[in-house]
Amino acid sequence: MKNRIVPATLLLLCCNLNLHGQGIKLLPVQESSRKTLLPGSDIHFSKITDTLDLPFFDNFTADKGYPSYNRWTDNQVWINNSFPVNQPDFNVATFDHLNPIGKPWKGLLNNSVFVYADSLTSQPINLQFYKSGPVTTKNYTQSDSVYLSFFYQTAGLGDIPEAEDSLLLYFKTKTGEWKRVWSQTGKSMNAFKQVIVPAYQTEFLHGTFQFRWVNYTKATGNLNHWHLDYVRLDRNRSAKDTSIRDVAIQYASTSLLKDYQTMPYRHFLDNITDQTLPGHSVSVRNLNSTATVQTRFQLEIRNRYDLLVLLLPFNLSSKNIAPGVDGESFGQVKMDTLSGENPFLKLTYKIAPQSDDITPDNYNAAGNNNLYQIRHEFAPWYAWDDGTAEGGFGLNYEFLPDIKGQFAMKFNLLKKDTFRGLAVMFNQSLDDVSNRKFRFRVWRKLSPVGAADNQDELIYETPFELPVYEDTQNGFHYFYFDTTLLLDKGTYYIGWVQYQKYVLNVGYDNNYRYQRQDVKNPNLFYNLLGQWEAVDASVKGIPMLRPLMGSAKDHKMAVKALSKDYFRLVPNPAAHALRIEGMTDVNRIYVFALNGQKVLEINNPASGLNIESLKNGMYIVQCIDKQGRTYSRKLIKNP
Repeated sequence: MKNRIVPATLLLLCCNLNLHGQGIKLLPVQESSRKTLLPGSDIHFSKITDTLDLPFFDNFTADKGYPSYNRWTDNQVWINNSFPVNQPDFNVATFDHLNPIGKPWKGLLNNSVFVYADSLTSQPINLQFYKSGPVTTKNYTQSDSVYLSFFYQTAGLGDIPEAEDSLLLYFKTKTGEWKRVWSQTGKSMNAFKQVIVPAYQTEFLHGTFQFRWVNYTKATGNLNHWHLDYVRLDRNRSAKDTSIRDVAIQYASTSLLKDYQTMPYRHFLDNITDQTLPGHSVSVRNLNSTATVQTRFQLEIRNRYDLLVLLLPFNLSSKNIAPGVDGESFGQVKMDTLSGENPFLKLTYKIAPQSDDITPDNYNAAGNNNLYQIRHEFAPWYAWDDGTAEGGFGLNYEFLPDIKGQFAMKFNLLKKDTFRGLAVMFNQSLDDVSNRKFRFRVWRKLSPVGAADNQDELIYETPFELPVYEDTQNGFHYFYFDTTLLLDKGTYYIGWVQYQKYVLNVGYDNNYRYQRQDVKNPNLFYNLLGQWEAVDASVKGIPMLRPLMGSAKDHKMAVKALSKDYFRLVPNPAAHALRIEGMTDVNRIYVFALNGQKVLEINNPASGLNIESLKNGMYIVQCIDKQGRTYSRKLIKNP
């Protein structure tokens, strides 16, 4: 979940894929210094559950978010199907510099420091002896020819590791030493590459053998991505045993909507024809090197009550899949008969290859790469993104002084409704900007591109906000406005304004494509020199901002925040001290001057808020509750 900052033009910086950040200096690390470091010394979680027997196999299709403890001892890599490109089958393990809750390891972001970041460590595996018949056992020897194979890719839709970065593979010896047996330095790769490594040496043939991958990288957060898939360890293999007999699902359409991942259902019902995707599809990869495989397809759709909505059985769809990637398309799904405010559908795609589909079964696979499930949801917000940030997005001030900078994203409100706030995912890479101030803005209209911006119609601006990094992978923070906006159907723009030179680093979804075409996103604009400009052609994805729509009951966690009586400053005006009334779960308090400068910070709200040190005048008091929600009120300091 990260990406390097790259200029979309000279002025807009989008942490986008496969490009090096302008002005970033790379500090190479000598090989000799790498050898002195101990892999896995920074592992924060380890859980040994059992000793396994061969064969060992994992293609991560049984996992979501984190690897299974049935096979792995740690939970540091991110299991996903958003980062990779043309993977062997769906789901890979992604290595970066983020810990299991999406924070940089040890809170460190420093482009000049190298660290061991994510690890993926197998459970102990018995390579001492194996069964030979019902009661007989034999000791492993070199002649048993044990090999480990796997696929890896750099970047994918994420960020290319630097030449000084590495993915390292270690085997655990009889003496408990971790011995490096394979490594790869960072580079651009368009395809997954299969690697096979011998593990039959005597020093590895013991009862608690383990293997571990570690990425050695700059401490830059959500950058420098490696992806791992299709891990196999077994005896009676050879250095040339890379053949696979498997036909597997790679992807399926993640949304049944034409323009959005999700949207309010009542808005959809007013625009069914325009907003329903004409068709959706499943992508399949034949991993056989030569065999064409007849493959049958099935689609099952159930509603929130698990009632069958649609079944397209295997006998209706069949095609011959040659080695490589193919797929099947399905028609439009009818979604106008669902019940409830925020209904959802569960889609199950299945394939039934008629031959050459035995490798996972031979390895006792835990998952099933012939079955792929997605959940299509409606929700009280508009979401273009799929919920995973492959990069970061912000304004590039590199060659400019501290001036006003603005970003705007166009969206069409399809039905008159109440606009209550924004959900934003803040990406953590390169720099921590959690103390840098900005204001959200909502416009009814922007001035024409290339002209002076004196025709902007700004309809709302928040008090100063601060980015909030949630303690979860790809976590969204919900900012509720202190004034709800009743908006008519029509075109609006959401975004922010900032007055200092920094990259806000909002999450960037690089899977998004405007109307599913490989073109630049025409709905993104920036303004640094007094006029609006469209983004560069390289910016095809979407920043992860979601307009929150609907009634107070649609946003139960914000009901109190939408009440004028909730969160009061008493007294106000005040001279010496004040207290917060209406909130019992205040976690932090910030006080800002009207120019955006932070003048007070209170991390122990129970002690009250002493404002004697403030000069007389008006301020903005910002309270953040224990769920990370932010609320603001004006304060007058009087003598």
